[in-house]
Amino acid sequence: MSSLANTKTRILDVAERLFGDHGFLGTSLRDITKEANANIASVNYHFGSKEALLAAVLERRLEPINELRLAKLDRLESQTEDKVLSVEDIVRAFLEPPFAKRKDWGAQGTTFFRVLGRVHGETSQEFRETFMQQFDVVLQRFFTAFQRALPNAPSKDLAWRMLFMTGSMAFTMSWGETLKQRDENLNRDPSEVIELLSAYVSAGMSATPTSQENPKT
Repeated sequence: MSSLANTKTRILDVAERLFGDHGFLGTSLRDITKEANANIASVNYHFGSKEALLAAVLERRLEPINELRLAKLDRLESQTEDKVLSVEDIVRAFLEPPFAKRKDWGAQGTTFFRVLGRVHGETSQEFRETFMQQFDVVLQRFFTAFQRALPNAPSKDLAWRMLFMTGSMAFTMSWGETLKQRDENLNRDPSEVIELLSAYVSAGMSATPTSQENPKT
């Protein structure tokens, strides 16, 4: 790996850790460059700004997660002639990849999901809108899969339920480790957590529609 690439990776690693520990607002570029043994010019060269650095930290982890989600959905749909999957299969295809990657990444994975948990409270609306664009393809694919699996569910209900699904997952991953230290009832094996979360989300996605909107509109 070249020295430039080494410097870029080092900055990303340090930024991820400091953003996770102290938050985006509580971390300065000088904090990052000091620990990364780099300089402000290096950050400007590789990223351009503090917000662009945060975006790169997020993209580095989220891109492989989303690729795995789509690969799982592709594989499931290729195995069914009409592409109509069970709700639980769709939910698992969405929820399991971040847990799998977190396990692969070890302590860095735990740190990253703390960063992710802070994003919405510590960044601008413009940043959050840009950040969400990288989920456009994934969310549309999963929305279509849910529409096929739940043909009687109004589109507005499905959109909100997917938001609830994403929120439940994000909260579990960003706060689960901290909360289970405070309550022994939460001290479960990660595989059990996935089972519980998948069952919870699947039930919510399949609930009787409450919207007055006509199905499929």
